[in-house]
Amino acid sequence: MKAVVTKPSDSTGHPTKNQSTPPRSVDWVAIERAYTTTLIALRDIGKEHGVAHSAIVKRAQRDAWKRPEQPKRVTRKLAKLEPRKRKFVEAFLEEPNATRAAMKAGWGGTKGSASTAGCEALKKPEVREAIQAERDRLSEKLAITRERVLAEYARIAFFDMRRAYNEDGALKRPHELDDDAAAAIAAFETVEIAGGQDAAPLAVRKVKWADKRAALDSIMKAQGWNKADVGTAENPLVIRGFTMTERAVRMSRALQANPELVAALASLVAKEEP
Repeated sequence: MKAVVTKPSDSTGHPTKNQSTPPRSVDWVAIERAYTTTLIALRDIGKEHGVAHSAIVKRAQRDAWKRPEQPKRVTRKLAKLEPRKRKFVEAFLEEPNATRAAMKAGWGGTKGSASTAGCEALKKPEVREAIQAERDRLSEKLAITRERVLAEYARIAFFDMRRAYNEDGALKRPHELDDDAAAAIAAFETVEIAGGQDAAPLAVRKVKWADKRAALDSIMKAQGWNKADVGTAENPLVIRGFTMTERAVRMSRALQANPELVAALASLVAKEEP
């Protein structure tokens, strides 16, 4: 006797097509949690929940999800420092002021004690090496080199403004400027002035040039050609023949360029205080 196999049929008696598995519901709550609290790659989150990573990106943009911050990469020299020294270095890199950096690191309850602690910290070889290593790391990351910086200063210092104008004397539009001209312009503004009844509006373009003198001074300083103004390593406070304002400016520059000198002066002041 043969077994009879019956196929499922609809109400009309015709065989029905194979029923597909119902689609899996997307758990957007879990996806949001993974997106906002972990550093798991979006593709991996999508695979786990059965959704394309592009859909996660769209949902994140729509609902303003925020990814957690990536752990800050630091050099080995900074990582090896004890917590307070490391915090001091990080604060000093943000703002090269030893007193404020020391206060942020938790050294000294008063400004005077923080100043002494900050100067003492800058004397430590491991701290200075960590500061320099972090500066080098950032320069490498951003491709900042001495040559590149000087090249940008040179663009400003030696730019011929005639290159920014057409033959008829009209100022070129921003997209018409070459790289050197664009680098020499600090600000560009277009103002439209309403014309008469039948006249078209008049466009007036204003341009602010970058400071050529400041660029030249920066080149001179970088190349060590203005030592008479800011002093030398042996005598960093050469300020003869200057007004009080000029002396203050030169002294400020010299102190900023010589943290060891700041530390020495702070130590002297601390010793003289009662």
